Amino acid sequence: MACKLFLDTNVFVDALANRPPYAQNAKLILALGMLGEFDLWFSATQATDVYYILSEGGKASRAEWAKEQLVKLRGFVNACSFTEEDVDQALASTWSDFEDACINQAAHKVKPDAVVTGNVKDFALSDFPVFDCEGLFEWLREKNGVSYCEMAF
Repeated sequence: MACKLFLDTNVFVDALANRPPYAQNAKLILALGMLGEFDLWFSATQATDVYYILSEGGKASRAEWAKEQLVKLRGFVNACSFTEEDVDQALASTWSDFEDACINQAAHKVKPDAVVTGNVKDFALSDFPVFDCEGLFEWLREKNGVSYCEMAF
C-alpha cells in the first residue's frame, strides 16, 4: 500500500521552480508519486496558490508554463475539496498562519500518513506526523527500511 502524503504548497513550488536547496528531495517525492510509491494529495485551493507562485503573480509570460505544470501534477496528485466549513474551522483554529491552518484542515479529509512541508515548525499543532522532505525520507528509512534518497536525478 502506497504511503499517503499531504504536501504543502512549498513542496510543489520547490520541485517545479527548482528552488535550492530543497528541489532535489521535492522532485524525488513527486517522481515517487508518479511511480505510485506515494499517494500524493493537495487541496483544490493549493492549485491556485501553486499557479500564482509559478506564474509570478499571474504574469502572462509565465501563465501557460504554470498551467502546464499543474496539468502534469494532476496526472498523479489527488486534489481534495475545500469547503466553507473548512474555511470556518481553519479561521476558528488556534493556528497563527491561516494558510497552514487551511492545509491542515484539508489534510483531515484525506487522513495522510504524513504532511510534508518546508516549514515543519509551522505545523506544530498538526494531528499528523509532519516532516520536511529530508525528514520524510529519514522517517521512511527507519519505518520501512527503504532508502529512497539513493535514487538520483
